[in-house]
Amino acid sequence: MDSNLDEAKKFIINNLKDYIEIASKHVGQKDYKTVLQEKLQIHGNVKIEYVLIKEKGPDHDKTFIVEVKCDGKSLAIGEGKTKKSAEMEAAKLALIGGKNEK
Repeated sequence: MDSNLDEAKKFIINNLKDYIEIASKHVGQKDYKTVLQEKLQIHGNVKIEYVLIKEKGPDHDKTFIVEVKCDGKSLAIGEGKTKKSAEMEAAKLALIGGKNEK
């Protein structure tokens, strides 16, 4: 507020450059959930679901365990510090064929 637009631009770039670099490196890459969905739906629609089967640990340091299913059949189980990361791990394991029972 107390400076001009160029100074604001410098401030933003200096404080976000690491995040911008990380984000720009992954442009166009698909995540494991997307790749799994595309692979499973190649011959038509199927029901893909991610089911939270367990949470463990204290509130400030939870671990989530998620199972990915296709048309009710278990494909893999993933674990992560967030629900999203657990889903990604489950999708990754399903793609490589690892069940990884928890």
